[in-house]
Amino acid sequence: MRITLGDLVGSGSRAIKRYTGTLLAVFVVQTLVMLGTMLAMAMVLASVFSHLPIWDDAVDGDLVSLVICIKWAYTNLLACVGIGFGAVLLWSLASWFLAGGIYGVLAQRPEGRGETARTFGASGAATYLTYARLALCGLPGWLVVLFVFALCAGSAMPKVNYALTVFDLVGPLALTIVPAALVAHFFSTVIDYARVELTLRHDSHEPGVIATYLRTVVFVVKHPLSLVHNGLGWLAFAVITLGYGYLAQNRPMYGATGAITLFVIREGVALARWALRFGVLAGQVDLGGSRALPPRRVDVKAPAKSAS
Repeated sequence: MRITLGDLVGSGSRAIKRYTGTLLAVFVVQTLVMLGTMLAMAMVLASVFSHLPIWDDAVDGDLVSLVICIKWAYTNLLACVGIGFGAVLLWSLASWFLAGGIYGVLAQRPEGRGETARTFGASGAATYLTYARLALCGLPGWLVVLFVFALCAGSAMPKVNYALTVFDLVGPLALTIVPAALVAHFFSTVIDYARVELTLRHDSHEPGVIATYLRTVVFVVKHPLSLVHNGLGWLAFAVITLGYGYLAQNRPMYGATGAITLFVIREGVALARWALRFGVLAGQVDLGGSRALPPRRVDVKAPAKSAS
């Protein structure tokens, strides 16, 4: 039976309804990591910008003010970059376990909260080191992404040097980001479907991660539906983000009530984006599970010699 894009979307919506608790549990972990990162960055920035009104102008989109702030507190911004890098590293390590648990639940489809929790934990633990090896296999692909980004950035840099407003930066930034994003989309899709295969056969003896990665590259090339499905998910992700930014433009919220309201709205947007991603993962499990898996390796032991 041929799987269509509608089938993938339908499987995603069914997975969201069936495993809402799993979706919310992972979202809570994401929120805690995000809040810790935001709090640390806020403390670093407040130590230097809390008494400088020009920072408010920079946040509001004044490019000149932003450049002045960057020059004024270069080391503080570097500290924020370090905090962000640490948060990304922490989340990457945690995501191997979380992704393994999610793929395991979506593939095995357990019933009940207890069985779902056991499946999540067992699958996450069983695939953790395998996903770590897969991340190493994917490094050459990300190096290609960086090469494309650097190549496009070099061609767009002359226009960036003459930009006077944020709007003037849109074209050069698009020229820099879009080609690299397309290449990154391909390799991220390969990683996703490689995870699906490794999760489906994690009970076999030492699945070949490199061979799985190479097979998945061929699978994604031969099945453009995988790229279209994942791309539509990221496109919807971007639409939700841009829609939130458009609605929030020039609508300041002051005081404690405004801060709480803004936080709730932002978390609602983040939850919607994560639910969308969860549905995409469910569709990937259905499409990835439809391909024939390679035969499992069986250890053949020589019969013991009987004593003469």
